[in-house]
Amino acid sequence: LILIVLHSALYAHVFFFAPFVLSYLAWFFYSRRWPERGCMPSNFVRSNSFHWQWAGDYFNHRIVKTAELPADRNYIVGAHPHGLLCIGMTGSFASDMFGIREQYKGLKTWSVTLGGHFLLPLRRESLMWAGMGATSKQNLQLILRQKEKGQAVTIAIGGCNEGIMSAPGTHRLKLADRKGFVKVAMAEGADLVPMFHFGENDTYRPVHGICPKRLRNAQAHIVKNFGFCPPSLVGESMIGLPWGGLVPIRTHLETVIGEAIHVEKNTNPSQEEVDKMHTAYCEKLIELFETHKANYGVPPEQRIILY
Repeated sequence: LILIVLHSALYAHVFFFAPFVLSYLAWFFYSRRWPERGCMPSNFVRSNSFHWQWAGDYFNHRIVKTAELPADRNYIVGAHPHGLLCIGMTGSFASDMFGIREQYKGLKTWSVTLGGHFLLPLRRESLMWAGMGATSKQNLQLILRQKEKGQAVTIAIGGCNEGIMSAPGTHRLKLADRKGFVKVAMAEGADLVPMFHFGENDTYRPVHGICPKRLRNAQAHIVKNFGFCPPSLVGESMIGLPWGGLVPIRTHLETVIGEAIHVEKNTNPSQEEVDKMHTAYCEKLIELFETHKANYGVPPEQRIILY
């Protein structure tokens, strides 16, 4: 009798769910390259992301505009810091819930992230509907070469390698050797914009503060081979466990968007020209941090550390 029940349950499961699974697999295969081709943003999803509304209320997340970004130019916006889950960048640019398009009229916002995120069924669709695609030169070119100006694509420059090093109260940014975004900006004539998320590194704690060397090496190996790495993090517990849980630590999250650095189109820049533009970007980012840090409780002695 038990076997009959189990077999009946198995047949019912296969009968009802197999067509959906097979249909999704066919769709997954058909659209496998879409994350690298501008994805498929949905204004409805971006404007009705209730989970981002909850997140905004939880973190009291605000976007702070410091300068105009005219819609007759394209932009690459550098997001710093990455943090463990990149909450600030995703909430600001992959959702309209915090007023990004109201503050910057005429801009169409995009975000790019590691390609490994688009290997996860259903998650890939939610990311693409939000205007997120894979971080690749080809994808950036497709976005920035659209007929309409006003394309603003944001990148968490430090990536997962920076994320696994993040910890509350620290401002370590993997930026010193990250120059690919500068080369793309120069080749496409897109202005560079620094953006800093105050409170990003305070939303979670790594398992052991700054992760031990072996754990960091293991995570870096996973990132290199799979395109992303599940973070080792500790947040708050919903039931009061002393060792914490997975709920983000409730902190004040502010996204401060800086002034654009004008970039002239140069399809074949020399290394010296790239280095000069990269230095200008780093200086503007540090200036943005120093100008606003006192407003968000950052001690005067704390500085950005570029590595």
